Amino acid sequence: MLTSFVSGNYWILSKESFAKHFGGSYASFISDPTKVVFADALAASTLFVPSDKLTLFPLVPITVETAFDSAPFFFVPAGPGFGASRLPAGVREEWVPADQFPPEKEFKGRIEMPTSWLGIRSPEYKAAEKMKAAILGALALTPMPRLRYSFSGRKMFGGRATITDGITMSFGDPHTPPMMNNIALTERDQPWLTILAKKLTSETKVIQRQLRALEYYYRAWPLSEPERFPIMCMTLDAVFGDANHATQAVIDGVRATIGGHVEDARLRALMELRAAVIHGGAPDVYDSRKYARYYDAYGADPILDLDLVVGQCLRHHVFGEAMIEHPDPNAAKIAALQASGKLPKQLSAPSILDEIESDEEPIALIDVEESPSI
Repeated sequence: MLTSFVSGNYWILSKESFAKHFGGSYASFISDPTKVVFADALAASTLFVPSDKLTLFPLVPITVETAFDSAPFFFVPAGPGFGASRLPAGVREEWVPADQFPPEKEFKGRIEMPTSWLGIRSPEYKAAEKMKAAILGALALTPMPRLRYSFSGRKMFGGRATITDGITMSFGDPHTPPMMNNIALTERDQPWLTILAKKLTSETKVIQRQLRALEYYYRAWPLSEPERFPIMCMTLDAVFGDANHATQAVIDGVRATIGGHVEDARLRALMELRAAVIHGGAPDVYDSRKYARYYDAYGADPILDLDLVVGQCLRHHVFGEAMIEHPDPNAAKIAALQASGKLPKQLSAPSILDEIESDEEPIALIDVEESPSI
């Protein structure tokens, strides 16, 4: 971009430099008045006043019942058109069909049918990819935990289409896992989407850390449980981590965010397992002796407990009370099966997030061999 700018604006410098031989840089040869004119042109260029491009990401297991619009991004259902207001100036709605991917009317190659679209406005599509990760990471927080990782064998596809003067497109990996149940965006999701839109345009350090945490969460979403565990640890570190007192900072951050009722000993044991995995004591979480000890002590899988902690922390820390977990789409069927005695009344055991009174002594899970230090 810099090379193109200098080439396109060389006329400003040419009166003092064309066909002339001089040593050193232009800075020592060009006069100050000419530098001012050149600097003014640079300040008005796309390097400092970038023009946004629209990048469209096709989504398969996301149903948009209520469209969402904001300056940085929008969610819309697949249909005949995107709406003229959502497209760049000069792009006619009939040129960009919203019921197919790629969204180009005259495209003759492979055609796929999305369920909905995520549209992101950004000067470069690579920046749009990062924004997509934060947005879909936040979206992953909305299903209840046992549905978040319930995947099916449905056909998936991915890719992008970036629209400026023309359209560039490519197929790629799916943007979400193949969810067993579609995630439905409705009116109830408008508040947290509005908060996220504001955060995406903020440059404050605290909010940037929150967005990085959402990116980590998105990266962990399609992974298996043992692969997901270290990424979840990084997610917590992104929000609460402290270079000098990492473990204690995370514990303090978690308890301050989701409540002091979270059992300190249990949370500390979970963070000890995190330390073993992150700092080289256990390449696989199942390799750590702390994994089995945690399971024996609390009767719960620490991987699932960490997922509950991370999800709750992100919802409250990033969105306050604006994000409401989506209801179970199978609730009516489950209730009927429970009423007939075919399912137990209580489907899940108490979790790390529940308020549990215990008279037991805290269980020490420290293992020197798995706590390497510098």
